[in-house]
Amino acid sequence: MMNVLASWISTIYAVLAVAPFITFILMWFLVFVFLRDKKMTTRLTMDVTTLFLLGSVSLMWNQLFHTNFGFWLIALVLLIAFGIIGGYQTHLKGKTELLKVSRVVWRLSFLGLSALYILLFFLHIGKNYIFST
Repeated sequence: MMNVLASWISTIYAVLAVAPFITFILMWFLVFVFLRDKKMTTRLTMDVTTLFLLGSVSLMWNQLFHTNFGFWLIALVLLIAFGIIGGYQTHLKGKTELLKVSRVVWRLSFLGLSALYILLFFLHIGKNYIFST
């Protein structure tokens, strides 16, 4: 029973992570129907889409560079960003609010992973075009 549930969740994740921007748009409209608040809907949808971008970008990185380090590289960058932003907040306010730092890093990762997704997407197209001719 547990294997079936894990397989089902894995399949849903894979389908949604294939095209995270389509997932973002569909999810945005679905969440907006319930919340009726554009700002909150956009933030929530960005947060959820970041999970799909994380898997998608790490897989594209691994395929392009023939490695298994993509996810760990992204995790390392996120941890470094967390440390830098947390250190800056401590310097300014004398204390670190972990929830705020986490939220900032997660939202910045949405922007960074979106840009990286687009870049890797076009690199894959270029690589496949060059090696197919």
